[in-house]
Amino acid sequence: MFDTYKLKKWISWPLIRAHLCTVAVAVGFTSTWRAPREAFRYGGLTFALVLTLAFVVVALPVVLLQLAIGQLSQQDAVGVWRAVPFFKGVGYLRLLVTTLSAIYTSVYLSLVITYSLYTLSNNIPFPECMGFYITPEIYVNTMNSSECLDETFLAPASEKPEYFLAVALILIVLWILFPFIFYNPVKFMKRIFYALGPLIVLVTFIILIAHGDKGNLSSFARSSDWMNFLRPDIWHGAIVQALISSQVAGGFLISAGDSVYSSTNVQWTAVAIVGANLLACWIGMIFWYSVTGPVKHAGVLAVLEQVYQTAEDDQLNKAWTLLVFALLFLSGVVSTLAFLYPVYDRLRRLGGLKWRVTSIACSLLGACLSVATLAGRLPALTLIEDTATPMLISLTTILEILPFIFIYGWKLLVEDVEFLIGAELVRYWVWGWCAAPGVIAPMFVWWLTVNSMDVWEWNQPPWSASTASVIAVLALLIFAIAAAVSVKKQVQFDFFGKLHSSFVPSRQWGPRDPITHYYWLACREETDRGNVPRCRYQRRPLGQLSTRPSFLVVPNTPLNMETKQRSNSDDWLYTTNRRKYLSRIVERYVGSRKRSKSLDWDVAGAAKKYLNVSLDSILSVNNNDVVFKGASEKVLK
Repeated sequence: MFDTYKLKKWISWPLIRAHLCTVAVAVGFTSTWRAPREAFRYGGLTFALVLTLAFVVVALPVVLLQLAIGQLSQQDAVGVWRAVPFFKGVGYLRLLVTTLSAIYTSVYLSLVITYSLYTLSNNIPFPECMGFYITPEIYVNTMNSSECLDETFLAPASEKPEYFLAVALILIVLWILFPFIFYNPVKFMKRIFYALGPLIVLVTFIILIAHGDKGNLSSFARSSDWMNFLRPDIWHGAIVQALISSQVAGGFLISAGDSVYSSTNVQWTAVAIVGANLLACWIGMIFWYSVTGPVKHAGVLAVLEQVYQTAEDDQLNKAWTLLVFALLFLSGVVSTLAFLYPVYDRLRRLGGLKWRVTSIACSLLGACLSVATLAGRLPALTLIEDTATPMLISLTTILEILPFIFIYGWKLLVEDVEFLIGAELVRYWVWGWCAAPGVIAPMFVWWLTVNSMDVWEWNQPPWSASTASVIAVLALLIFAIAAAVSVKKQVQFDFFGKLHSSFVPSRQWGPRDPITHYYWLACREETDRGNVPRCRYQRRPLGQLSTRPSFLVVPNTPLNMETKQRSNSDDWLYTTNRRKYLSRIVERYVGSRKRSKSLDWDVAGAAKKYLNVSLDSILSVNNNDVVFKGASEKVLK
């Protein structure tokens, strides 16, 4: 017979809300913009297969790791390093990754908005993008979408300032709006995700059904693309894409473990996140291959160029072109919010009551950096997205997994996850944690070595190698400064004692809720005994890890007082000792009278009733010593 209780548990409203956010994040720019662009570079089916392998082998274990430490500690990407304070700089590197991602994503979003507004008043091709070549038969437009973009919205600011100012103003407006959206970070962000996630899915399928062409999918699987398996770019690019799509790169899942996924099972949530993002990436790649022509662009703005080129070649109605731009706009909003959430969450935890002022200042700084990136045009965007960000993602992921596995200890990590899920953890996760650095590091070194050995054009500056060097020095500097500060903050007296203490979990590490922290420590003590079976504590879904009140939850079934267990609290020690103490006092001075139902009953009331001693004559009641003024003889008898 079907279990209705499990059905209600599976379709509970908190679980639905959490995975509505999962769907929204999955259909962001990572699947509608970045994954199709990577597929255009290396071949659709080729990149999709490598991406699937990267999701299963690398992204899935790291997603569980971040969700578990985020839900257990209720901290952000920096705060979780109370587990190993020496590596606190890794958290700041995560924030740097998500900041860079937010910068180039906001530039893409501004270009999409500008294209949409310009399309409202002009047909495609734009008047500025018409370079006709006259043949004996027809007029041919010789300017493609890439050249059109270089001549309009990405033209040098000194040559065509009107286009640069238009995009820059939209960028500034977007960054001004972000602090107001994150005024209440969790509440507003989740509501936006609830609305935009299903809407993006709906718009995607409408466009795919109306304009998808099966014939275009022939270019999705080409035999010439199989040679790309021998290139390091496709393997490292797939790993980076899997980590960005699953929101591991910027630390979103760590902060979301305390807010979005606070009441979910981290093991199944990790599977759901990876599965949703993998499916979204496959659909995104198939979508763009089916609605665009056989000629594919491979630049950082490949998707935007494909929309313009398809609208011109197929002479699409303006409404359908605007609908595609709307799809990209909604996806860009979701991705930008997901990238910025860890930054604003960190500001909220550090800034106190004035954190919103700090967030506004950081938004203005982000706007300036975005405008500077726009002024750098395509070379700047390419360096940030294709060199700086992938390098930082690989380094921070390796530096995040290794300390938790080999310094904090994989056994303690397994116990923490089992504490959260209330069941034994499948060994696949441990194997995945150990294997992920071994997969990322060789691919990263291979990719970096091959790109460094490429033949340079000596008449061009080596921007790629310079960017890699700057990022390496910057990452080392941030890590060293954070490590030095963490060592200095330790309470030991000598340097070596402080250094050793920085590799040990701090006293603030663990669940923030006192009751949950008590049970977490109790489970560890039982495990340390060795001869006692481990007692896994299944936390009640009452918000102990999500700061929600639990005392207002009334059970649906009546309580059976005979089988009722004690309260999930540690005040039973005081209650039991106090009860025994009052029982001894009553037996000693009163007799066999039963104790009052209330714990507030004291010896003073008993003395007044049974010994005929007034309340004013009681001198003191202190522990086991009871002294009466004017009634000592009666007490002695």
